[in-house]
Amino acid sequence: MKFIPLLSLLFVSYRAVNAYSNCQGCRVILEENGVKWGVENNDWCIVSSSCNKNDPENQCFSFPEYMCCKGCDVVEDDGETTKWGIENNEWCGLKESCYKETTKPYNYNPAIQFKEAPGNYLQRCQQAGKIVKESYNGINGRNSLNVYLPYGYDEKKQYNIFYLMHGGSENENTIFNNEVQLNNILDNMIMKGELEPLIVVTPTFNRCECRTFYKEFRESVIPFVEGKYSTYAKSTSAADIKASRMHRGFGGFSMGSASTWAVFINCLDICAYYMPLSGENWEADGAYMKAKTVADAVDKLGLKKNQYFIFCATGSEDIAYPNMNPMMNEMKKMSQFVYTSDFSKGNFYYLVANGKTHWWGYVRHYIYDALPSFFHEV
Repeated sequence: MKFIPLLSLLFVSYRAVNAYSNCQGCRVILEENGVKWGVENNDWCIVSSSCNKNDPENQCFSFPEYMCCKGCDVVEDDGETTKWGIENNEWCGLKESCYKETTKPYNYNPAIQFKEAPGNYLQRCQQAGKIVKESYNGINGRNSLNVYLPYGYDEKKQYNIFYLMHGGSENENTIFNNEVQLNNILDNMIMKGELEPLIVVTPTFNRCECRTFYKEFRESVIPFVEGKYSTYAKSTSAADIKASRMHRGFGGFSMGSASTWAVFINCLDICAYYMPLSGENWEADGAYMKAKTVADAVDKLGLKKNQYFIFCATGSEDIAYPNMNPMMNEMKKMSQFVYTSDFSKGNFYYLVANGKTHWWGYVRHYIYDALPSFFHEV
C-alpha cells in the first residue's frame, strides 16, 4: 500500500452527492448506496464511472487502487514490472509501455560459432538456483519432472520457460545430474548477465515414446507446470497458453531432438522457440520430406516468419550429423526459413561444432551458445 498524507476520515455520513466533485483517480475508499467514494486533497470525491479496467489508459499493474502514470519517471522500483511514479501528488503505476521503451534491443550475433562455457561455469555458483522434483498425473499415468528455478525466483514476476528433453536410455534427472551439471551453467550465465532469469523444465518421454511426447506436453506437462509456477501464461486455459507461446521454448538431445521436431510439428500453436540438438526429424523419410513436414506445420497455422524460431546444433563427428546435415540443407532452401542466428532478422540457424561427438559433455555447451538468443522477439 502506498501512502500520501490524508486527513483522517473514519466514516462517511449522509451527504448530498451533488456537492462533491469527481475524483481524479479511481481508488475507492468506501461504497455507499451505489456511490463509490474516494479521498483526494483531504476531501471526499466521487469515483467516476470512467474508471473502467478495459480503458487503454488504465492498463497498468496498480489500477484501480492507483491510477496509471501518464509518464515514465520512476520514483520507486518494487520489481521488474512494478515501478511507481508520483503525479499530481498521488502515487501511480507505470504502464507496460514504459518498460518496452526503456528495454534495449538484444545484441544478436548473426553467425554464432561453437564456444564452450568457461570452465568455472561448471562449478557451483554463489547465486545458485533451485531444482524442484515434481510428480504429476499425466495422460500416460503418474510421471515426474524437474523444475529449475533461477536464483531469486519471485512468484510475482513472469518468467520465460524452456522445456529440455533428455536422450535415449536417460531420464528427467540426467540434465541436472553431476555429470551434465547444466544447472551450474545456467546459474553462472544468469549471475553474469548473459542470460535472463528463466524457468527450465526437464520432463521425460519414458512413459510413452519420444515422438508422441508432444501429446503429454500439451495436455499434461504445460498445464501442471505453468499452473504452479509463474510464467507468462495468465492461466492454463487453452487460450492463455496459446497467447503466451512466444515466451515458451522446447529443446532436446538425440531422441529428445526427435521429440523437439515432433513438438514443433504438433504444438507450434503453443510454443515458439525450438532447440533440436544432435537429431533430425523422425516424422518423415528422406531429407526433403523431413524438412517439408516442418515447413508444412508453419503453413498450416499461417504464421509469420517472426513467430517461430529454430536453433539447431550438432558436432561434425556426431552420429546424428550424417542424417541431420541433409535436412538442414533442405530447410535452408525453403521460403519458411530465413537462415541466421540473428532472430531479429531470421528464424533458423544450424551450429556445427568441429570434431565434437554425441555426448552431453559437448551438448551442454551448445545450450550455452544458443539459449541467450531465445525469447527476445516477443
